Amino acid sequence: MANTERIRIRIVGVSCATCIIPIRRALEKREGIKKIGANYVADLIMVYFDPEVLGAKEIISIIRNLGYKAIPIS
Repeated sequence: MANTERIRIRIVGVSCATCIIPIRRALEKREGIKKIGANYVADLIMVYFDPEVLGAKEIISIIRNLGYKAIPIS
């Protein structure tokens, strides 16, 4: 994926695999999101995005606005 960056985010407050669904849906609606992967056991999502369209801070903000604590992992 050309011009793509990845951010790994730990989601705090997720109690089950279904809780990730609203996060995925909210992110998928945003222009610049290319792919979302999730590891439900580790409460971790990987977001691949176009940094020219939106940034990591905006992705974190979207998740936090849904009521979850989002911690970027390097």
